[in-house]
Amino acid sequence: MLTRRQALAATALAALFVTPGARVQDRLNVIASFSILGDFVKNVGGDRVEVATLVGPNGNAHVYAPSPGDAKKVADAKLVFVNGLGFEGWLERLVKASGTKAPIVVATKGIKPLEPTRMPGSRSLTRKSTSPISATR
Repeated sequence: MLTRRQALAATALAALFVTPGARVQDRLNVIASFSILGDFVKNVGGDRVEVATLVGPNGNAHVYAPSPGDAKKVADAKLVFVNGLGFEGWLERLVKASGTKAPIVVATKGIKPLEPTRMPGSRSLTRKSTSPISATR
């Protein structure tokens, strides 16, 4: 049985595909934190979204340093997609600095990270991640 949230999301996605193709000026301005997530959003949203990414295909989101231009991109976005689980340690500061009112969609929301485990033959544990962006607005 679908939850209310799942039914609403399915309806919104169906509306995207039922409506005629969007003109460039009618596309939803979306920001994704990194290129793989941006590709996913482009594939789902098709010609109804204009997607820009903060960290490009050859970038490293773990050490990325946002620029004032990135704050402007986030401020102008109508929707922001992020990974969560601590992947974008810089994102919370960027969102605050941008002053955006756009909803933040956390791709990993509802996913429970694996507990740290000891690898056979290893003395150390793997590190458990936490998310600085824990929920959508």
